[in-house]
Amino acid sequence: MMITQLTARIPDLMQQSHLESKQAWIAYWSPIFRALTTQCTNHRREIRHQAFSSMRGALVSDNLTLGDHDEWTAIFGEVLFPLIKNLLKPEVYSSDKAGMSETRVQAATLLNKTFLHHLARLSKWEGMLDLWLKILDIMDRLMNSGQGDSLEEAVPESLKNILLVMSSSGFLVPPSQDSSKEELWVETWKRLDRFLPDLRKELDLDPKEEPVVVSEQETTTALAPVA
Repeated sequence: MMITQLTARIPDLMQQSHLESKQAWIAYWSPIFRALTTQCTNHRREIRHQAFSSMRGALVSDNLTLGDHDEWTAIFGEVLFPLIKNLLKPEVYSSDKAGMSETRVQAATLLNKTFLHHLARLSKWEGMLDLWLKILDIMDRLMNSGQGDSLEEAVPESLKNILLVMSSSGFLVPPSQDSSKEELWVETWKRLDRFLPDLRKELDLDPKEEPVVVSEQETTTALAPVA
């Protein structure tokens, strides 16, 4: 509750500070996420759960994206990516082997849900493609962490959901439907084919080939004897 109350006040505090957007982000949002990120890797499971709950609320808060600035996109590069990289460290994993597997799944799910929650805004941001490819790299690392946890099942299912939402929302579509989305389409499948080679066929998002319809007249002409 305290985090929720604090994050609700941040937009006003940022405005009153008269700082530039980047400095305001560093001054107000960064300390909150830094503290939560630290607790998300705590060796005590109940503390991690509480931290993830607070983190989840802050990441999808409308207060995060208030104002005309892109500083909030740092939630990926400065918050979620470092968190997951820390969770992949052997010393962090060994602090609670039974529970850290679940925590890794939580982190992967949180990353994907946060991306989807902000997808419409991110699609207008010039860093969208690079961010998306970094997310796929992170999912690859999680899935192939080699420690036999449930990520091998959770990552593909989570990615399926993201891809289907991106497709149905018109963000991930074949170039034949929208040439402006060609790079996103090509790079997405190129990257996914490296660690989930069967996913493209399973989702079946490629354009269907239209059957060639031969008219009766063309058939008759083709079968007619040559004089």
